[in-house]
Amino acid sequence: MALAVAVVGITLVLLRVLASAERVVAWALIASSVAALLHPAVEWLERRMPRGLAVLLVAVTTLVAIGGVGYGLVGGLVRETRNLQRQAPRLAAELERSGRFSEAATELDLSERVAGFVDSVPERLRGGTPAEAVRAAATRGLAFLAVAVLTLFFLLHGPRLAAGAARQLHDEGTRARASAVAGAVYRRAFGYARGTLVMSGLAGLLGYGVARAFDVPGPAPLAVWVALWDAVPVLGAVVGALPIVLLATAADPAAGAAVAVVFMAYEVFEYLVLQRPLERRTVRVGPFLTTAGGFAGLELFGLAGALLAVLGLAVGAVVLDELAAP
Repeated sequence: MALAVAVVGITLVLLRVLASAERVVAWALIASSVAALLHPAVEWLERRMPRGLAVLLVAVTTLVAIGGVGYGLVGGLVRETRNLQRQAPRLAAELERSGRFSEAATELDLSERVAGFVDSVPERLRGGTPAEAVRAAATRGLAFLAVAVLTLFFLLHGPRLAAGAARQLHDEGTRARASAVAGAVYRRAFGYARGTLVMSGLAGLLGYGVARAFDVPGPAPLAVWVALWDAVPVLGAVVGALPIVLLATAADPAAGAAVAVVFMAYEVFEYLVLQRPLERRTVRVGPFLTTAGGFAGLELFGLAGALLAVLGLAVGAVVLDELAAP
């Protein structure tokens, strides 16, 4: 009886500690995931230089790339969000007056909804009111610093940590099995994550190019939206492209139809040429689990939580697949 009470008490204390350290646990998970994604580059450079120098080179290159993309993206987002605030309500009003879609658009109060949404975009982007934005920026800065330091730690000492964890399993057969599963997780799940990131980047570039080509307002934020949705297999790029299609249709129905055809053609190309070969080499997660996990992670921890949730689903699928294999 005393042992049962002690176990329950210890469990409650551990759960309380885990809840209090939720942010730190999230930082560690993000850092370990980023380190695993960057490890192939470090491993390739390590064959040509000391590991410390390879880690430094990869870290500096990554930070410069993130800083450059972030600087350009933030400036474009601010400029094009203002343009979107001017143009989107006007296009929605024109859609309400058009003969083909006027009834549905009027019933939905499309112009009022669009105006309210675009007016709230700046506040959403900066994290609320100015005071809330300052606090959010400080928190994000601390989180970025913590994740960067932890990522460097995992890149430098990750192999030794993994070897030390394997040595805790004294049975040779169990150790070999665990090592095989861990290797499969690293190879397949993180390979799936890398491939998904590349495809999302390509979809975002396509969205930006199409929006610019058809003079759709706000190509940068719309391209980010396309890239985020493209992480969902099968129909992600098409769903992410809907705002571009609707805005192009409001200006010119023929242009909207052309944009829709472009994105549907790209979705077919991505699925047949990129997605299916990637899943054959790595793991298949599926659109339902990706969408459900992504929204659950987004609700809990924001964008980083959504990406971690999708990665966690891929890891779980690989583990179950490896354990079920003879």
